[in-house]
Amino acid sequence: MKLQEKVQTLFATIEEAEKQEEAALNGLDLCELGEAAAITSEKLDQAVKQLEAKLDKKTKDKPLKKAVRLVRKDLLPRLQKYEEQQQILGTRNSYSKTDHDATFMRLKEDHMQNGQLKPGYNVQIGTENQFIIGYSLHQRPTDTPCLKPHLEKVKTALGQLPRTIIADAGYGSEENYAYLNEEACNAVVKYSTYHKENSKSWQTLAHNLLKKAAADKIAKVTV
Repeated sequence: MKLQEKVQTLFATIEEAEKQEEAALNGLDLCELGEAAAITSEKLDQAVKQLEAKLDKKTKDKPLKKAVRLVRKDLLPRLQKYEEQQQILGTRNSYSKTDHDATFMRLKEDHMQNGQLKPGYNVQIGTENQFIIGYSLHQRPTDTPCLKPHLEKVKTALGQLPRTIIADAGYGSEENYAYLNEEACNAVVKYSTYHKENSKSWQTLAHNLLKKAAADKIAKVTV
């Protein structure tokens, strides 16, 4: 993070200036900030307080006081804001400023056939014989990682899962198949390349690759 690297560089400059003047800290043991990536607002605030307490007793050292003031007024608030944003973000890659729980997703096209990137939620609904048996809200834009938590919620509500789970290819993944197998559910869930692998062009390509592999094997044996 560039901000943390800037803080580390500025503190290195402050410490070097203190050493050259052979004064200032008088044996004060500043808290270790560590590597740039490990610098936190809490560590930075503690180090700044130590510097401010010591520099308050000095009438000179204006450059040092200016540097410490820069950390206090600018860099520290920015680092605190960054940490707050990271906490809100969690494992997501985006969030809405007006609704922190919402994630930016590519929504359905509008009347002008334009794709809409807007904050929203991924709503999952499970039905049986046209009756809704469960629903769940998710912060992930794709359906694949939503299947397991959705079914876990259904199982909690009903006490068990349906014997057969039917879902489209958007839910097909190795993790989901393994989960359904562990739950002893019949998985009627296509994987993402199902239709492609069953197309004539794909099968022709696969056939040609097998023929080539067989021909290469025969050629090696002949040689």
